[in-house]
Amino acid sequence: MTTFVIFIVLLSTFMHAGWNLLAHYDRSESLFYRRMLIFIIVIGFFPTLISELQSRSLPPLAWLCVIGSGFSAGLYLFFLAKSFESADFSVVYPVARSLPVIFIGIIDTLRGRPLTLWGWVGIGLVSLGCFLVPQRSLRSFSWRSYLTPTTIWMLLTALGTIGYTYLDKIAAEVVQQSPATAARYGYVYFAISFIPYSLFLKFSHPTSPKERPNPKGWKLAVPAAILSFGAYWLILWAYQLSPYASYIVAFRQFSIVIGSAVALTFYRESGLAVRLSGALLITAGLILIAVLGR
Repeated sequence: MTTFVIFIVLLSTFMHAGWNLLAHYDRSESLFYRRMLIFIIVIGFFPTLISELQSRSLPPLAWLCVIGSGFSAGLYLFFLAKSFESADFSVVYPVARSLPVIFIGIIDTLRGRPLTLWGWVGIGLVSLGCFLVPQRSLRSFSWRSYLTPTTIWMLLTALGTIGYTYLDKIAAEVVQQSPATAARYGYVYFAISFIPYSLFLKFSHPTSPKERPNPKGWKLAVPAAILSFGAYWLILWAYQLSPYASYIVAFRQFSIVIGSAVALTFYRESGLAVRLSGALLITAGLILIAVLGR
């Protein structure tokens, strides 16, 4: 990974943590994500349509990838919302984001792009840090913290992440290489994800509250939508510039450090010492990847 790729991925982590924190603050995650997607779809429709008709930057394989990726992303958003509705932010966010790191490293290797030894060590430290972050104290560390009904939703969230990550990486290798192409692909990705997300939301909550006319929720959903789109646009661009999806996904976990720090500060969640230890492990792992992983 070049210094520029590391920079745009780290910038993305701040944006990603930001929109997740706004979603958690709203306390109605399912409706919040729906509003986010609606805003992205409406605002981006004509710019994406016109620019893609002019550039023809997405070949057939990329369209197949983005359809599968959008479906996986819709499941990811749905399961993430279910997780947030059932558990502590600093438990859901790290587990849902950390599990894909190792699996995508394995996929990279199977695709003929093996990681260096230090790259694997870095990924191991990142994953260990992610599992420490949810704990309340080092003395009370227990796997029981992960054996709850909410764990099912978190595992399904991680599965959705693995799905859309590698489909998007494959697409990034066949499209015209440019940030504009990444933005167009990203729009289609969000637009398609709205369909499975809305369907799952409808069938899982047949009596859920309908869209409210109160604009207060939109005041948070709009900036969250901008942050969400911007964050993933940068990641899609990074996929074009780096052969390793696993390293990019590992660096995305820095958003866990950001999100947990804010959650501890503003949501008054406990476990400062152990969560700080986890954050330091994540940071150390990322330094190893950046310096010795290539």
